[in-house]
Amino acid sequence: MDIGAVKGNGQEFHSDSLQDFSGFLRGSKYICGHNILNHDLKYLKKEIEECGAEYFIDTLYLSPLMFPKKPYHHLVKDDKLTADELNNPLNDAKKARDLFHDEVAKFEELDGPLKKIYYALLNSKDELMNLGVTTGYRFKKMR
Repeated sequence: MDIGAVKGNGQEFHSDSLQDFSGFLRGSKYICGHNILNHDLKYLKKEIEECGAEYFIDTLYLSPLMFPKKPYHHLVKDDKLTADELNNPLNDAKKARDLFHDEVAKFEELDGPLKKIYYALLNSKDELMNLGVTTGYRFKKMR
């Protein structure tokens, strides 16, 4: 197993140690990733809960809403030279961070009523619980 993460302040983590990963996350209130709900949280929920993180954001589900003509269903793996080369989780974490920033910027461009419509329609869906991340709407705690 190989784990990669990056914090908002630019601090990076790349290791295979679950204990070190939990320590790296300690004090983080939010966890963001691409397909974290259906993949990463299955394997890392204990470490994430131990660090005290309360909220999660999955860029996979925000992407089709913010970029309906060209959603990022998969992170672009342009750092891989061959198809059979292993993923680099630190690079994936950086790409998920960049995608999240793109999604937030696009969400900020929406007019107020459309933000409210998105929120009203989608806030009860686990995958989109944090849609209002930039508007002050409520967040959903991890279960």
